[in-house]
Amino acid sequence: MHRLTAPLFLACCALALAACTTPGDTPGTDPPVPDSAGTDGSTLNDDGGEVDSSVEPVRVASGPDPETALLAWTMAEMLELQGLTAEVVPFSDARDARRALELGEVDVRPGYTGEAWLETLGRPDPPSEPGQSYVAVRDHDVSAGIIWLRPQLGEGIDEPPANATFAFVVRGPPSVDADIRTMSQLASRLSEQPDAVVCVDQEFGNRPDGLPAVLSAYSVRSDRPFLAADPNEAVLGVAAGDCLAGLTTATDGAAWRAGLRPLVDDLRVFPAFVPLPQIRIDAATARPLIRVALGPMSAELTTGSLGRWNARMAAGEPVEQVAADAARVLFERAGRELPVEPDA
Repeated sequence: MHRLTAPLFLACCALALAACTTPGDTPGTDPPVPDSAGTDGSTLNDDGGEVDSSVEPVRVASGPDPETALLAWTMAEMLELQGLTAEVVPFSDARDARRALELGEVDVRPGYTGEAWLETLGRPDPPSEPGQSYVAVRDHDVSAGIIWLRPQLGEGIDEPPANATFAFVVRGPPSVDADIRTMSQLASRLSEQPDAVVCVDQEFGNRPDGLPAVLSAYSVRSDRPFLAADPNEAVLGVAAGDCLAGLTTATDGAAWRAGLRPLVDDLRVFPAFVPLPQIRIDAATARPLIRVALGPMSAELTTGSLGRWNARMAAGEPVEQVAADAARVLFERAGRELPVEPDA
């Protein structure tokens, strides 16, 4: 996604260390929301008695990159599973999609907390703690007529929430590096193997507040060599064994397709980019089932699931098929009853 364009990518990485100590609100404490908006979708249960009284489809904004498109199509599929009709509206720029949501030209869109912290709030240093940026962007957007569904805050790659943040990736089984699961373990391996190379963007690798600062946070010599590589090249370099680890995002479909695994940032150096549904309050008021339908995305989506679905996209599967499977998986995880498919 556009998080990987050079300016934002480098800016976020450089600011990430400061985010480790950014003060924020207590995660999980919701501010007052207009009564007409109801409660977060992750806490609602479908009583089976509500029906969609509108013939207009729920309009879902999709961004230009594959991951945002996948999230948008998944949201549309979830709305359909809940008995609503939905339409995906593509945009060539994330700012345009956000503006369309503000103006009521669309009803819902997938948003990223760290991106909203930078773009909507206009603040530096996106927090590394997922709950902090969520609380800040949620509180801001209520006044703009937009709600964010509350994430389930767990730990690890296969626990919610999904976090499409920056990550070092290493080879998975049967590689000898498959036992590395965290950044702290990578730091120990780098200390044991002085000749081991990491692949990172050249500018990030040379900046004092880039790779040297990350290595310093994990008590690794900050002057160790690196191989200059953009995220795509870093994935190829790790897969080929030229690099012990490479820097990309935790949900990079090419990395997951190549059998690489993202490392857990156990010291929380990188900023949180948690994907969550954003809904216009007036749309949620008119059709409460929108929040019900999208609740499983905020409550059940994990980094690993999103990475694996992105890998299917990277392999050439149609977004509609991957999204249909993703929606059903999220409903099943949330204990939702799925519609019975007609016999072929």
